[in-house]
Amino acid sequence: MNKKRAIPWWGWFSWILVMVLGIIAYFHLPAQVPSHVNSAGKPTLFVSKWLAVMYEPLIILVIMLLWQVLWRIDPKKRNYESFWSTYRYIGGVIVVCVGLIYLAVLGHLLYLWPIQRLAMTAYGVMFMLIANVLPRLQSNWWIGIRTPWTLSSEESWTRTHRFGGQLGIPIAILIILLAWLMPTSKLMVLSAVGPVVLWAIITVVASYFFAKKA
Repeated sequence: MNKKRAIPWWGWFSWILVMVLGIIAYFHLPAQVPSHVNSAGKPTLFVSKWLAVMYEPLIILVIMLLWQVLWRIDPKKRNYESFWSTYRYIGGVIVVCVGLIYLAVLGHLLYLWPIQRLAMTAYGVMFMLIANVLPRLQSNWWIGIRTPWTLSSEESWTRTHRFGGQLGIPIAILIILLAWLMPTSKLMVLSAVGPVVLWAIITVVASYFFAKKA
């Protein structure tokens, strides 16, 4: 396991690409850009274009640096050897998908495309890609479905992550479909949050029963 590369090369490349596109967008934005809108879609808060361009790339950088640290301070650090490639993959997926959401924001500010449908699509894709590899995770304190029952029972951990991964795929597909079917912004947000909350509740309850049967 390469301890120096917790984020794959394509994660770093996507961050660099996002930075370059952000810098290009900077020269085409007005001095102040909207950061919040009301229910009618009218801007209610403005920020400087420098903050709008740099905010999310800095968040992505923090995520990448944090990903280098988390496994090192995990009390179950030895387990990472068995799922290191999956840990790196999940970190890369998060970076790329947050970058796609950032590009959706930039495109909206430049009046190129609608923000929420594309952002919700990227969110759904991220959820799908992560759900697909959940069964590969081994017990740890940072990523995965961490409940009192999965952390105290290897059987519950394994069965919960297999179940959560299988359930997460249709949930992600539903999120992507609803992102393009919902007529209003509020409904789009609810269609993204609601399925994930339902998924979380079901998997937490399932982890309890898996532990009881272990």
